[in-house]
Amino acid sequence: MRYTSLFSLAFLLQVAPAFAEWDQNVRTITIQLANDPSGLNADRCIPADGKKYPISSFWGNTALSKNGGIYATNGQLIAFPQDGACTIECAHGTLDFNARTTWLSLAHGQSVNLQGATVSCRENRW
Repeated sequence: MRYTSLFSLAFLLQVAPAFAEWDQNVRTITIQLANDPSGLNADRCIPADGKKYPISSFWGNTALSKNGGIYATNGQLIAFPQDGACTIECAHGTLDFNARTTWLSLAHGQSVNLQGATVSCRENRW
């Protein structure tokens, strides 16, 4: 029990700065990350404010999190405005999602550790 509380506190101290900057009035875009070999996936709502957030602040406590990493093979937009777009920046490159490109493979179907990656979403106002 004591270790669980310490772990929870340590996790909250890591992710709290990301959520402190999140304006609750900003629209969100839902992204699903999936790991095809394991069959695991998790959906998270990302603020469409253009700011970069650590992937770990959204997916760090999901089924995709294992042994200190966050492992996924692909990502897709689940719920989004037509002018919404998201970017995942990781060691394997930059992935840009939008209304025309709603699904992307992270590394040709290979499982990728996204622990140090960032995610940002925005609404493109024309």
